[in-house]
Amino acid sequence: MRYIETYGDQRQLAFCAFCGGATGTRDHCPSRVLLDKPYPENLPVVPACRTCNAGFSSDEEYFARLVSCVLAGSTEPDSIPRQKIARILRKKPALRSRIEQSRRETASEISFTPESHRVFSVVRKLAQGHALHELHEPCAYPPSEICIQPFALMSEAQRDEFESPSPLGRSIWPEVGSRALQRLVTEKNDLYDGWLEIQRRGYRFQASVPNGIEIRIVIQEYLAVLVRWE
Repeated sequence: MRYIETYGDQRQLAFCAFCGGATGTRDHCPSRVLLDKPYPENLPVVPACRTCNAGFSSDEEYFARLVSCVLAGSTEPDSIPRQKIARILRKKPALRSRIEQSRRETASEISFTPESHRVFSVVRKLAQGHALHELHEPCAYPPSEICIQPFALMSEAQRDEFESPSPLGRSIWPEVGSRALQRLVTEKNDLYDGWLEIQRRGYRFQASVPNGIEIRIVIQEYLAVLVRWE
């Protein structure tokens, strides 16, 4: 990724991106557990308190393993394409067993029942990090909306709308000095069809301000996430 310095109000960076408390560390956004090595250069980081920095780790690990198992249709490590995930499933049989217990197989399909509160915790954290890093907007409070849906369950119209938000949303510019604004106006624009790709086919996102703050995320080209603060 291209490194961009933010020129927004530095007071916005004096607090934890996730709880709004005093900051003492920095946290990657997206979390490295969602990415494969070699990691992208200049991976975004945001200020975080020590409690939040450590507190999300378990849920992030669960979420990353769950997505890989769903894509493979199995919790068997040898069936998981992402070697990082396969290794951890081998090392942590309790986590593998927990995900396996949520797996259901019928004659026509394989499904997993996620621990929803853990999934929502992770996607909210990801969106908070992108909002602060890209838009220079702290969002240490509950969002107005969180929508999580696999692309496979979307209609063609729903996917088109998700991939290409309305022109109105693009016409409202982010805060002056923010990274999002700089990406829009500089010649070295690293957005692809409005998306910032962190890792090819692994993680991409949009950060915009159509009516409030809106973050869209795609994970493993499988899961579509929309988080909005009005």
